[in-house]
Amino acid sequence: MNKKKSEDSDSSQVYTTGSKSDEQKLIESAQNGNKSAFGKLIRLHQKRLFRFVYGLLNSFDMTEDIVQETFVKAFQKIQTFKTGYAFYPWIATIARNLSFNLIQREEKKESLDKLTEVGFDPSSTDISALDKLLDDENRKRLYKAILALPVKYRTVFTLRHFEKMDYAEIASYLKIPPGTVDSRLHRARQMLLDAVKDLL
Repeated sequence: MNKKKSEDSDSSQVYTTGSKSDEQKLIESAQNGNKSAFGKLIRLHQKRLFRFVYGLLNSFDMTEDIVQETFVKAFQKIQTFKTGYAFYPWIATIARNLSFNLIQREEKKESLDKLTEVGFDPSSTDISALDKLLDDENRKRLYKAILALPVKYRTVFTLRHFEKMDYAEIASYLKIPPGTVDSRLHRARQMLLDAVKDLL
């Protein structure tokens, strides 16, 4: 239970009930060696996965690489996938772990100042301003600030604001209490507002 999850872990899968969905049929077909079925699974989730990874990495090129590597690993491990579960949380877990591994390697090469190139000003409590920045010309600055967050804060912020997960879903996904989700999200927002206050 406490073992560190590997990139092919599917502990975050969500069980689905009822009759088989089209996705479940594609999964079973892919597990039987049907590459075309796996390709359809990729097309179903590629855009959402790209947005998720980009929210973590803030780099188009790195995101492309991670998404591609995610699907390669997913194809290699498709036999380990438990049918009856949703496919996206499984591949998102692979992508998340690959992204964090990349971040850790990059942080060893560059200092945080060089990586983010942003300054920190006195804090603000105007949380709604962050949503505005996600949709205007300052989004690159905000993405850099998101990338500068410690991983545990960046993760909850990305899942909440880019994946649109509610607190219970995030808690289940990360295997942490909902109260921890709330405190981390609050702290992430505070740090982001500090980083981009001059834009508000």
